[in-house]
Amino acid sequence: MIRFEALKIEHLPHVMKWVNDREVMQYFANRQTTISEDEEKKYLEQLIASKNDRAWSMFVDDRYIGQCSINQIYWPARNGRVFMAIVREEQKKGYGSEALLDLVRLAFAPPLDLHKLWVIVRRDNLSSQARNLKCGFEFEGVLRDEYKVGERYFDMVRMGIVRR
Repeated sequence: MIRFEALKIEHLPHVMKWVNDREVMQYFANRQTTISEDEEKKYLEQLIASKNDRAWSMFVDDRYIGQCSINQIYWPARNGRVFMAIVREEQKKGYGSEALLDLVRLAFAPPLDLHKLWVIVRRDNLSSQARNLKCGFEFEGVLRDEYKVGERYFDMVRMGIVRR
């Protein structure tokens, strides 16, 4: 069972385990350069203070497995963007689906009480798309040449789930 803990600066050493791991971050366009601990600390401080973002560290027992968040919350429409990263050694163990289902339940219940969650994933990231479908997300469209990594552009697929 995954335990969510509100993100704290004390979690920085855990976060540093994956932010510079190219295998974990290969699908995130804005995370393609090495990030120093000071840079990440500043980012986490902004994330924690944000009124439009909610972030959690994920643990199984006392073992850190990754991060998840709901970002860019647009409160008038009660929607937000999902982010999830699982450390490499904990991938392919089913934690992604479990965490996403838990995150959806958390988002749609008080106090967040959101109406919709959305995510964009690279079009070639079929495993993330399959996980999202399994968790109730539906395809909403393709964003052509949306991300640029190095000299290459990538199409992104937008997926969403609406509270019923």
